[in-house]
Amino acid sequence: MLNIMGLGLRGPRSLTLEEADILRDSDIVYFETYTSISPESTFDSLKDLCGGTLKKADRDFIERGMDILVEAKTKIVTLIVTGDALSATTHNEIRMEAKRLGITANVFENASIITAFVSRTGLFNYKMGNIVSMPFVYENFFPTSVYDKIYLNYSNNMHTLLLLDLADGKTMPPYQALLTLIGMEEKRKKQIITGDTEVIVGIGIATENEEIINSSIKNIIGNRIAGSPASIIIPAGLNEKEREFLDAFSIKIP
Repeated sequence: MLNIMGLGLRGPRSLTLEEADILRDSDIVYFETYTSISPESTFDSLKDLCGGTLKKADRDFIERGMDILVEAKTKIVTLIVTGDALSATTHNEIRMEAKRLGITANVFENASIITAFVSRTGLFNYKMGNIVSMPFVYENFFPTSVYDKIYLNYSNNMHTLLLLDLADGKTMPPYQALLTLIGMEEKRKKQIITGDTEVIVGIGIATENEEIINSSIKNIIGNRIAGSPASIIIPAGLNEKEREFLDAFSIKIP
């Protein structure tokens, strides 16, 4: 049996009572460290809850997938995913392969940055466009398709949630992501990303250290706003109620 379990955004404190019971009954528990980031103490805290062996599962292990499924044929195996259980395509691939092999796969949902960040800003979820991921860029890798997706959302008066790539256990610093967007604007020249463009930066969403910062791109870059885990919302047109909520629920920086 395979359980794919969403951990939520607060580490073990976000687990449901049902999930805690399942962890205690599992023979093997894998904590996925590839697609997202949990508070630093999460792995050690999970050890106290798990009845079986707790192991870290990195990118290679998750993308390979078969090791988990081989064990799930004869044991109760639980894969813990930060955020929601199935937000990443990779986890549905494992679920699909389990079905093909005749292995029971149970899914336990939980809170995700995809909804939690947007909701906390006061922006309306139905005004969110396609989610966009910002990768680290290099001399020979500068995917302006990121900009094109933001432009498409903006053209339809839809807000954009920008998810930031991971490296060394941390998300890309928000100011670095915005510097990259400025570079993409210089190539595409559609005048949607300028120093005066309003953005919302979320750091440590749903944790005790949560920060929601609303300012211009030039201010975020000038103050070198960093922190992890982080993501960014690029709003399109805000209606009166969204503006009221955002002003109340965010920090302004000069």
